[in-house]
Amino acid sequence: MSGRLVTARELANDFGVSTETILRWTRRGELPAIKLPGGAIRFRGEEIEAWLTEHATAAPGREARTVPTGAAAETVLSSARTVPLLSAAQDEEE
Repeated sequence: MSGRLVTARELANDFGVSTETILRWTRRGELPAIKLPGGAIRFRGEEIEAWLTEHATAAPGREARTVPTGAAAETVLSSARTVPLLSAAQDEEE
């Protein structure tokens, strides 16, 4: 993911959440993003990797795992669905 700009749709697919959830997190300032001159929102791969590392948590009853960085992170994000940081019920409440 490093070195390239990612769209909200691509990031949503990688995280296993809706595009609106990604945009909501961005509007709240919870997810680092950049706004292009035309108004489009993009995400820098290295900033998302750092954000994932900062927000890595373990599921109840499990120990936290280290989030891979660089090419390993790209492989993980593109080949597997990541557990959403908020459950669907929590997301709808907010």
